Amino acid sequence: MKNKVNVQIIIQARMNSSRLPGKILKKLVGDFTVLEWIIERAKCSKYAERIVVATTENFNDNKTVAACIRRGCDYLRGSEEDVLKRFIDVLHTFPCNIVLQINADSPFFDVDEMDRLVEFIKESGLDYVSNHPGGLPLGTGTEAFTSESLLLVASKTNSPYDHEHVTPYFYNHPEIFKQSVMSPLNPNPLAKQTRLALDTPEDLEFLRQIMGQMNISSPINQPTTSEILSFLEKHSNLLGINKNVVQKTFPIRDYKNI
Repeated sequence: MKNKVNVQIIIQARMNSSRLPGKILKKLVGDFTVLEWIIERAKCSKYAERIVVATTENFNDNKTVAACIRRGCDYLRGSEEDVLKRFIDVLHTFPCNIVLQINADSPFFDVDEMDRLVEFIKESGLDYVSNHPGGLPLGTGTEAFTSESLLLVASKTNSPYDHEHVTPYFYNHPEIFKQSVMSPLNPNPLAKQTRLALDTPEDLEFLRQIMGQMNISSPINQPTTSEILSFLEKHSNLLGINKNVVQKTFPIRDYKNI
């Protein structure tokens, strides 16, 4: 067991993907793969004291581990299908008080908005906070929850669905968990029609076009979400690249908005 920290980022990552196999290690820009970009971008957080990649024991994820080693990032291998157990295994090996969850198909996740989640969960004493449905483009949101509350989730549900998706049990049980959704500081109406997640070849092309045309070459210098949306307002033709991609969804119940 490693030392306990206050805030820790867990990046959920695996090579197997039905629509774009190996997407997390596709080249994004320069020498950066998608996962390596996310790892380096996560290091820009003001609050995260440790970053852990939660990957699988599948042979294909040997490459995922190699990417973590290249970037000097902690990792843990666990069940491929039982992602909740994978997260619990991370918490047993890398204990912390607050977890920030990032998906490895979200290279444009918003660091500043993620850090706002930390500030709010500390101030409010909530169990779970998200900005996914709060007005950010798809692929830029993150989630924050206490490790104590995730351990409670794991003790309460045996549903394969809950174990595959990790956090739905939170927002499907507001009677148990204190929770909220945070809206972005700088809302933009274009956010609803902008897809910055990576799930298909079209998504990858869209992200590469943005990075190329905006001259984005370093995770440290990645523009803000507002700057990206402002760019797309002037180059709306790019939105056509992945506009027909249908997002895989799962039900979300109402939150108390703040």
